[in-house]
Amino acid sequence: MSTPSEPDLSAFASLAHELALTMAHVVGDLSLVVDAQGVVMAVAEGASAPVDGSASWVGQAWAETVCAGSRAKLTALLDEVDRSGQVVHGRELMHPGPQGATVPISWSAIRLGPLGPVLAVGRDLRAMTAMQQRFVEVQQEMERHYWRYRQVQSRYQQLHQVAHDAVLMLDAGSLVVLQANEAVATVLGRDLPQLLHQPLTDNLPDQLRGDVLELLVAARSGGRALSRHALAGEGTVSLDMTVAPLAVDGRRHLMLRVRDARLSAEDEALALTRMANFVERTPQGLVITDAQGHVRMAGPAFLAWVGQADDHAMRDRTLADWVKDPGGAWSALTAQVRRVGMVSGLRLDLQTSTAEVQAVEVSVALLAETEPAGLGWVLRLRQEERGKRARGRGKRQG
Repeated sequence: MSTPSEPDLSAFASLAHELALTMAHVVGDLSLVVDAQGVVMAVAEGASAPVDGSASWVGQAWAETVCAGSRAKLTALLDEVDRSGQVVHGRELMHPGPQGATVPISWSAIRLGPLGPVLAVGRDLRAMTAMQQRFVEVQQEMERHYWRYRQVQSRYQQLHQVAHDAVLMLDAGSLVVLQANEAVATVLGRDLPQLLHQPLTDNLPDQLRGDVLELLVAARSGGRALSRHALAGEGTVSLDMTVAPLAVDGRRHLMLRVRDARLSAEDEALALTRMANFVERTPQGLVITDAQGHVRMAGPAFLAWVGQADDHAMRDRTLADWVKDPGGAWSALTAQVRRVGMVSGLRLDLQTSTAEVQAVEVSVALLAETEPAGLGWVLRLRQEERGKRARGRGKRQG
């Protein structure tokens, strides 16, 4: 079967001006009739002319009406019209606008017969370009909000972790608990006296004992940190665990971090709300520092103690700046935690910006999950400090 030949549009050549006018009003914003030499023979404007002064293009080369960067594209458009004999659609050309601006116009063109003129119909793209630009701006704003949300989430998550994770230091050979923080009572359901100086697996529920022993032995033999998620604790409790080998004074230890897995499995927004409520309301001072004690982030309670509005101004300072330390306790503490991996129950005095002294009890442990490794600090007002404050409030109320 022979291919049908392209229709001969020569008959429409004499009607090019009328067609241009019709096209401008019906399907485009601007129509041109261009002769074989590329000179504009006629211009028809639609309801709103996209380019001021386009009526004066008559007698000019079409190439002179476009920006220099679009001339090659215009030449290619005319070549394709001649070569294909069909309508060429959607070639975007830039035209000079007022005050140095440019006007993007999408052109479609066809030659009316082999020797006839080119009929070109243009559509103003400025509205579409503005819409696309607005879309990009909205998308970028959404991305900014998303990353701000992620930063806030990470902040609350880390501070929540510092206060809630159970941290235990074990002898690698015997798996005896050498040190632990107070969170073990909440997370593992065991009081500190039950765990300290005993093999950890002797004091775990039956359904958890095998999984924990397997995790500890694998980390000990492999010499690298390992994690297990959603291990079965007591009742309906589900636990996430991470264990990391440490060398302490030539002896092998294991640091075990345990947290309630249910929070991380909750709906993201709900989990963030719960973490934020805890961090904002807890009376404990929560601080994350690097290994040298430089502050990375701090919770509201600690900021209130040291008289700071936020932790941005603290980023180049260390916790030592607020420790009243005539006996060198701070240096001994940081050296010990870098060497051992955790310290619990140490007493320090914090000095605020108003020279008031706060008596606190400190627990600190490595945050091996962060990169670079940091230190998580939990500071609690000592009993005598809480009593002093309560008496002070009673006097003010009286």
